[in-house]
Amino acid sequence: MTQPADADPAPEENGQTEGPTEGGRFTVTYLRESSPHWNRARFRKVLEAPIEPADLAEIGRRRIALRSYAPQPLHESYAGRHHAGAGAEGQVTADLLSVSPAYGAVLYNLARSIDAKLLVENGAGFGISSMYLAAAARRAEGGTLLSFEISDYARIAQASVNLVDPGSRVVQGDFACFPGHLAGTAAIDLAFIDAMHDRDSMLRAFKSLIGWMAPQSIIIVDDLYYSESSREGFRCMMRMELHDFVCIVNKRFGVLIRG
Repeated sequence: MTQPADADPAPEENGQTEGPTEGGRFTVTYLRESSPHWNRARFRKVLEAPIEPADLAEIGRRRIALRSYAPQPLHESYAGRHHAGAGAEGQVTADLLSVSPAYGAVLYNLARSIDAKLLVENGAGFGISSMYLAAAARRAEGGTLLSFEISDYARIAQASVNLVDPGSRVVQGDFACFPGHLAGTAAIDLAFIDAMHDRDSMLRAFKSLIGWMAPQSIIIVDDLYYSESSREGFRCMMRMELHDFVCIVNKRFGVLIRG
């Protein structure tokens, strides 16, 4: 999409970009660095951390199994909206929707870095990203994932999650309903926004989280590369200045860290 001359620049144009470290896979653009707890060295170390082999093996087996599933229709609410995994005639497959092992590792490692106990996800898909998050939650004592998927394949996502943490849940419904599933005193440690990729939908999900996030917490936004609308949504999140450490990984994952 051509950007209007008077539009704000793309998020990464205002930051400092560092290429992958030796043996690493990620280019990171740093946009805000005022956190007392996070700096480039810590963030890079978290990105490159290994995952428990048992968790990787279970997720790998599930990836293979999901390839045998028939394409599933997107929910009608996606009509005319941005969805990075949509194929022909609004059909999606696990390969189209699922995060790669590299990005799954980013989710897992960021959750583990803060010992996240309450994680929420907007857009479970077939449950691969949910498996990484649920596996991280399981390794935090008393941790759990609460994920939302509006489409019928929420049941497939729940079956995926059950393989790594039966205590985590995938709810078929709109993410806007998440407060009804939490205690009034709950504090969310990590949120992953990965559903509709237009500015308004992304901001609606982001704003619904305000007031629920823990003092030291992380919000991850997927698919910034997908459209100018999604990048503008992330710019709006940054402008609210609610987070102390903000960066973009490989022009795809927007990461906002509080505390």
